[in-house]
Amino acid sequence: MSILSRLSRKSVEQAKVAELPRECGHWELAPRWDAAADIGVPNLVVSYTCTTCRSTFLPEEVKAMRDS
Repeated sequence: MSILSRLSRKSVEQAKVAELPRECGHWELAPRWDAAADIGVPNLVVSYTCTTCRSTFLPEEVKAMRDS
């Protein structure tokens, strides 16, 4: 098997793996506040954004995820 055929086979296999949908576990959630003065106050969080998939969640949704 030639080097070029090995390289092309690997690139095709890598492309197939990259196309597979991946489920995000939402492990790292960054809180968002409305005002700078509110930063650091947990009960004033407006939403959370997953740092991996960029999905946005309401505080109630995050509480439900953490409870389960």
